[in-house]
Amino acid sequence: MRHLSDVDLRLIRIFCTIVDCKGFHDAQIALNMAQSTLSTHLANLEAKLGSKLCQRGRGGFRLTAAGEDTYAAAQGLLNDLERFEATMDRVHGRQVARLRIGLIDSLTTFDALDLPGCVARFAAAHPEARLEVDTDTPAGLQKSLLSATRDVVIGASLQPLPGLDYAELATELHHLYCGQAHPWFTRPDADLSQEDFLKAAFSVRNYMHFDDTYRLGRVTARATVGSMEAQEILVLSGAYLGFLPAHRGALWQAQGRMRAVKPNDWSFNSRFFAAFDPRREGAALRQAFVAELRAVETDPPGAMPAP
Repeated sequence: MRHLSDVDLRLIRIFCTIVDCKGFHDAQIALNMAQSTLSTHLANLEAKLGSKLCQRGRGGFRLTAAGEDTYAAAQGLLNDLERFEATMDRVHGRQVARLRIGLIDSLTTFDALDLPGCVARFAAAHPEARLEVDTDTPAGLQKSLLSATRDVVIGASLQPLPGLDYAELATELHHLYCGQAHPWFTRPDADLSQEDFLKAAFSVRNYMHFDDTYRLGRVTARATVGSMEAQEILVLSGAYLGFLPAHRGALWQAQGRMRAVKPNDWSFNSRFFAAFDPRREGAALRQAFVAELRAVETDPPGAMPAP
């Protein structure tokens, strides 16, 4: 490899993620890529370097001697790049204390997490810090941590990955909802049977790998969504049933546009975590933000025991 290009850097980051995940299975989730795509990227990197980096097959995943050296060098390279960016920020007068935060959507009303209060406390304690906040899917959040494009991510359904620190924050209660135009809206819960559930049209979250349907006896998903806002739209349409956080559903229920269906039977909890990489430069700022998140230790009223 004579010259390092942006494409090569991307391949190196993917290789490091595969190693951190101890193979392709967890790396698929972390990077939101199919195994065939990961294999192609790894083969391209091996072709550029001229050496086989790992053995994969029935014996499991393991690095070759060249792979171990490459991984160690890649970690050094990525750390050097991060230090270079920090130095350039300082030299050219840009704000050094930058904290990039990734969230799943629809957390404004999640009082048990109290993100507005956390941000207020952090901003008061660290006025020099520049916050950059955006939303993503759980898989996208973890991918951004591994690629060092975000510093702290907050969400549920995060797959534990080696090298990352996870702090449990709060429990979010979910109910099954139907919209005002849905036939079930005026039907008493006692009249709804398992057979009714199996025949109904459900909207499920694609990033949960269709776990929503399994909770109801493996019903067939008729629609998929990638965010809570999209789920609210489909439920409000009256054409679909779907799970929503209770703090979101309560807003629509207060307006008479939704109702929770059999909340004592068809509800579940999601556990929220904050995750960050403690090995990278600037860990103290990330830890300070997570400490503010953990300062709130309350669960929503009526929360069920976490699974």
